[in-house]
Amino acid sequence: MALAVIIVYLCALLFTSWYSTKKQKEASVESFLYADKSLSTLLVGVTVAGLAVGGSSTTGVAQNAFKAGMSAGWYDTAWAAGALLMAFAFAGKLRESGLKTINGMWNQVFGTGFQNLSLVVQLATQLTIVALQMVAGGTILSALIPAISFKMGILLSAIVFIIIAYVGGMWSAALSNVVNVVVIYVGLILGLIVAISHFGGLETINANLPAGVSGDGSHWYDLISGMGTAAITAWFLTMLLQASPNSGLIQIALSSKDAKTARNGFILAAILMIPAGFISAMYGIIAAAFFPDLQNSAMAMATVTAQINPLIAGILLAGLWAADVSTATGLMVSLGTMITNDLIIKFIKPDMDNSTQLKTSKIMILVCAIAAFIAANTVRSVLGTLMTVLTLWAPYTILMLGIFYFPQTIKKSSGWLVFASGIVVFLLSQFFMPSLAIMGQPIYTTTLVCLIVYAIVAVCDKNRAFEGDFVYNEALAKK
Repeated sequence: MALAVIIVYLCALLFTSWYSTKKQKEASVESFLYADKSLSTLLVGVTVAGLAVGGSSTTGVAQNAFKAGMSAGWYDTAWAAGALLMAFAFAGKLRESGLKTINGMWNQVFGTGFQNLSLVVQLATQLTIVALQMVAGGTILSALIPAISFKMGILLSAIVFIIIAYVGGMWSAALSNVVNVVVIYVGLILGLIVAISHFGGLETINANLPAGVSGDGSHWYDLISGMGTAAITAWFLTMLLQASPNSGLIQIALSSKDAKTARNGFILAAILMIPAGFISAMYGIIAAAFFPDLQNSAMAMATVTAQINPLIAGILLAGLWAADVSTATGLMVSLGTMITNDLIIKFIKPDMDNSTQLKTSKIMILVCAIAAFIAANTVRSVLGTLMTVLTLWAPYTILMLGIFYFPQTIKKSSGWLVFASGIVVFLLSQFFMPSLAIMGQPIYTTTLVCLIVYAIVAVCDKNRAFEGDFVYNEALAKK
């Protein structure tokens, strides 16, 4: 039964990938990487939501909820806050700028060296996230179909990611996310309804909940106490600061019809993201009630799912796999774009024609998929540190706010000094001097220090990075 569900879902994905090739006006890099810059509000919304709602936003939330209760659901709302910041502060401006990648902006403002640094950070972070989606996909497929081993599940997930991204590029990622978002929510909601019924209803579930971390069980449905104010606020700050310089989100904004569509699409995405977190948290609460001795809390959602009707379980797990597919495919198209534009064209072949750019972008998608697949088979403990690693993007958002809204404060040395101070404080508070982390969260200290350094540089450095407002200069970008 589960296999039938997966086959139907796969057929839907393959059909959308094929159909995406019909949407492309011509076989061009503009069409492949930016969907002819014609994504509608709906397609922008589901593509952003699909990128955000991955393994961490579903099974990861359930894992936290196994101990912390409903407050774990704020993770997805924090992601939504990042999408809203993009909507109102950056999406429209980026769409009108004419940029091809965020790294092109760093090159124009702070020079090639800073652009290269940004490229390395983006590549490392996004490859890690794609690898995590492969790991999550392998876990889900092996749980869904016992005949499929964990490693085979990783391989099958990687193959599906490649097909969607390679065949149709951004069009394929966008259209497949229409399917993915529907499957995610149908699976999560239907699975939860059946799970609550299977375990005797909410009264029975609540009666079986242990006292837990609160000592009296009061935290299970409290929206704050389980995770705590410091952790929840850190989620919001991290997601606000990581969304804006995220090249995957930026590429979606650049692929929209116009600035208004980009803004409205990100607003729609925020609305789509929020429910997934609190629905997923309920699975963790059910697991805590009936499987309190669960050795690996990461299996909370899978353990609950294994107890319900096989057909419903198949739909739910297909939804969780859809979350992985949706996140990975958008990022893989973004990775191909960055490497082609910011590395190969800039340093190796600046006069590359359109046809070669298209072929190169596809090859880079394959290369990135292989690299992520290798990482997925060798790295296992990255998931727990992903939120912390995203702290490294805090300096970039502060710099983006300055470039677009306070251009007179952006100086020649702002980029390097703000980023260097941020990474030094992050490393110290995370690995060497944990006491530096305000309330135990490195994001607070890192952001505060970056803001202080930014202000000092704005006052002390008399050399502005550029005159007037930031405007995309195509001639300068080609240098």
